[in-house]
Amino acid sequence: MFSMTFTLIASLSILGLTSAGPVAPRTNLCRPNFQSLAVSAFGYYDDNTERAKEWYATPEEGSHVVLRTAGREALKTGEFILEFSGQPSNTHVIKQVANSQRDLKASVAGDGHFIFAKSSDGTQEFSIQCQECNEDKFIYANYCTITDPKTQLCVTGSSADSGEKLAMRKCDGSLGQRFGFVQALTDAQVNALVFE
Repeated sequence: MFSMTFTLIASLSILGLTSAGPVAPRTNLCRPNFQSLAVSAFGYYDDNTERAKEWYATPEEGSHVVLRTAGREALKTGEFILEFSGQPSNTHVIKQVANSQRDLKASVAGDGHFIFAKSSDGTQEFSIQCQECNEDKFIYANYCTITDPKTQLCVTGSSADSGEKLAMRKCDGSLGQRFGFVQALTDAQVNALVFE
């Protein structure tokens, strides 16, 4: 199985994995508009190469969001829907495509883990700010920080291990707190990717 290790051809720069350490803060951040399309989500980590791990969660209440190694075929299937919450804060609600009721939303568990749960108490809204947003030929966003606006903690996945549970931690700007999103790609777009 291919790993999610890849470098992109310049004409299809959807991930922009160019940093090997903490990402310097930028003042020109963007807030992506995913237009309620299904997207794949992935986390970056530093292992002296340019790598990414896909987010994964089973469509059941209480399931943890984990990082996993997946093949290039995973980019053809968007697993998550990121919707604007409709609040003035410009926050997003993250839902699962596989949850047909769309009643499970990304939440922060009592132990700080990032899980999917049923709730309507406002704890399921997250601020997403990215260093690159594109809504041209297909939608993607790079180096995104996902913050709980109530606690100001960031979603974090800091290791290269498959199965690592994402959790909320103090924001520190590390690659473990940078995520990317891309709408489900076509065969041609996936085939244009160069996998190492």
